[in-house]
Amino acid sequence: MKVILKEDVQNLGQQGDVVEVKSGYARNYLMPKKLAILFTAQQQKSIEEAQRMEVRKLEREKDQLESILKEIKSLSLSLKMKSEDDDKLFGSVTKLDIVKILEENGIKIDKKYIDLDSPIKTLGEHEVNVSFTKEMSESFTLSVEKED
Repeated sequence: MKVILKEDVQNLGQQGDVVEVKSGYARNYLMPKKLAILFTAQQQKSIEEAQRMEVRKLEREKDQLESILKEIKSLSLSLKMKSEDDDKLFGSVTKLDIVKILEENGIKIDKKYIDLDSPIKTLGEHEVNVSFTKEMSESFTLSVEKED
């Protein structure tokens, strides 16, 4: 069964790719989670147009995005979280938490641009990547400290 990926799927492909998968995998996993849609010529055109619009939008905002990346490069943020005695957090630091911290420091970006494989669940310093495109990315240090 051919499907078009609506989001990046690990070990399968990137957003907008047309991939051949087993029908059960598509019907029972990809489609219910809205990770893929059934391949049709019309859907393919629609996905390609959306990708072109995203690229044009990023090109228009390129100067602004580069200035944001310069600000991010110099950042070193800290966050206080409740934790156990052995460096493990009671909760976790997610993309939304990072967006809120950045907004507090005058940087407004969408959470989809933050590259975080999994939520941060330990104390210490963590490297957080912000990636607008493959060429336009930067990282900053987020220090998670124990709350008293």
